[in-house]
Amino acid sequence: MLFRCLIALIAVSGCAAYCQQFSAAQALKQAVDGTPAIAVVLDVKRGRTLAVERTDEASALRSTPGSTLKPFFLAYALEHGLVQPQAAVYCRRTLRIAGRNVDCTHPQSETVFNAELALAYSCNSYFVELAKRFSPDNANEVLREYGINNGVPEQVPLFVLGLEGVAVAPDTLARAYGKLASHWTGLPDAVRRGLEESVQFGMAHNAYVAGLHIAGKTGTSSDPGQPWTHGWFAGIAPADHPKIAVVLYIPHGNGADAARIAQRFFAGYKDALR
Repeated sequence: MLFRCLIALIAVSGCAAYCQQFSAAQALKQAVDGTPAIAVVLDVKRGRTLAVERTDEASALRSTPGSTLKPFFLAYALEHGLVQPQAAVYCRRTLRIAGRNVDCTHPQSETVFNAELALAYSCNSYFVELAKRFSPDNANEVLREYGINNGVPEQVPLFVLGLEGVAVAPDTLARAYGKLASHWTGLPDAVRRGLEESVQFGMAHNAYVAGLHIAGKTGTSSDPGQPWTHGWFAGIAPADHPKIAVVLYIPHGNGADAARIAQRFFAGYKDALR
């Protein structure tokens, strides 16, 4: 009798896992339909892929991740006392690094940022100041902790901004955010709130779905030799008890475009995340 009960329980669990995977795959396919997006959905608890669109490219593509790296550096800096969460940075918006234009694109009404708001609004000025706290080796080590392996950067500020010296595949970034989600309650409050506020009212607001608690980050960058930009969205849901990590990559576009597609996925998968 006990054996039969165990077999039944395994069968039910297996069916639930299959249904979850099927539902995620269906919602993701509908979200990216008609777009060139590459997308990955990861089960945070089990660390396995729930759904993927354009499987080969999801693992083989390497592209600069832009601002999606900012949470990793901010978390490290706060955890190691390199910066205090309420320390403010004034943003002048105009910013040049090694001859490269990295101007801020957040609303002009926002000019002073602490750690939380800097992440929500993706203020480059704040993160360039933060980059001064990292040596090249230290900056590289921060990303290696999340499975992102690159060489030692020449320009630490551009490395922290995800614009130079680092390239990732969508499934690698999904696993990095999955690791971030698995340590969610232990992260500094400013990181968790900053990612949540990014979706609520910040730069990732295009991913917002009413009634669903989402944390996320957009990124816009271009690869060496390419005049066009590509866009990223990396997110975690539900933000109060993470179940999935989601990464979307748009080969021609920006982070806002990627977040808009993410919104379609979250809306289609909302019931499974309750």
